[in-house]
Amino acid sequence: MTHMKILFVSPYPPSRIRVRGYGFVQNLRCEHEITILTQVSSRTEWHDIQLLRQQGFEVVAVPESQNLALWRSGLALLSELPLQVAYARSKRFLQQARLLCLKREFDVIHVEHLRGIASMDLLSEEYPLVWDAVDCISDLWRQTVQYGPGMLVRMIALLEYKRTEMYERKLQEKQAHIITTSDADRAALLALSQPAVPYSEAPHIDVIPGGVDLEYFVPTNQQYRPYNIVFSGKMSYHANVAAALYLYRKVMPLIWIEQPDATLTIVGSSPPHSIQSLQIDRRVEVTGYVEDIRPYVCRAHVMLSPMLYSVGIQNKVLETMALGTPAVISTHSAHSMNVQPGQDVFVADSSHAFADAALFLMGQKTLRDSVSHRARQYVERYHHWPTLTRQLLQTYQRAISCDDRKTTAPAPEHSSYKNMHSS
Repeated sequence: MTHMKILFVSPYPPSRIRVRGYGFVQNLRCEHEITILTQVSSRTEWHDIQLLRQQGFEVVAVPESQNLALWRSGLALLSELPLQVAYARSKRFLQQARLLCLKREFDVIHVEHLRGIASMDLLSEEYPLVWDAVDCISDLWRQTVQYGPGMLVRMIALLEYKRTEMYERKLQEKQAHIITTSDADRAALLALSQPAVPYSEAPHIDVIPGGVDLEYFVPTNQQYRPYNIVFSGKMSYHANVAAALYLYRKVMPLIWIEQPDATLTIVGSSPPHSIQSLQIDRRVEVTGYVEDIRPYVCRAHVMLSPMLYSVGIQNKVLETMALGTPAVISTHSAHSMNVQPGQDVFVADSSHAFADAALFLMGQKTLRDSVSHRARQYVERYHHWPTLTRQLLQTYQRAISCDDRKTTAPAPEHSSYKNMHSS
């Protein structure tokens, strides 16, 4: 495939925590020229940008005020715009993208997430653009209405569900080249406006699952802690909070009846008070942010991920499998994967099933070793970043081939450019 100049737009800096964009840019750079354009609003994000620059990436950062973003969200309460779209939508972000396109000729623009396209949807009228929706966010809100951790989260979900559904419907009708991480998310997006269209007749939405850095997430000989159970994930994400609370309140008491020495480690950044307060139980450790998640996963006897609701593919599960730690995941999560239950991972759909699977795995070394080996093989087969990046490049190529416009930016007198500056 010919050398490409790619403008990679993300509402947050790609990093080992924001792993999807990070995996793509790391692999795209091998043969293509990448310019990363990102919003930044915190010290952590500035740190992530510096790490990217140290690795040789060209990163254009657009500072955003969190207070201004919250103000935009507040105003959106009086409209039909989703709150997170209003939060992320930035004229400065769009302006910087257009200025970059004036200075150089990009072959394609890659925009990640709903929060990214919130600012960039107009660019699809002027350039070949691929929108990586990642997940169907309206489907996430639909599930959160029922399963969210607390009344406030459920009320927000109830407010956001229909708004996001309407917004994603309009985006899908407007964006010609879309990516999701799973067949389920693809189907959920298509169902918003094309419920009767067969899978094969809607080729503009490609499925490219999440990947794993197989050279970074490598099984080790680290001695595991007997009866240590780990749950990992960004703990500012409400679905992870719901899963962690369910794990502690519903699953662990069943495990403790049979194995009083069992311990629980919850690993992930920004845990809310409801999660931090679990440490009053001496059998529970809440780490907060850690630079390297691998030691915590590798030392665990088993990983439990009882996601009550979710969209897409769980990166924490893939990374655990790559590290060779046996995992028990929810039926809901397994639907987005091609795993063989009982061989690659164990699958459970109730608190008793999770507890039974965990106790069974912890008591069967030969089985654990087999699951560990097969899990690594599964990730190597289906979630290798170079393979997924080749699929992404095919989507890029289709976007470029279908585009009948010049890939140069409109002149400054173009009406949309003038309106952007006058607004």
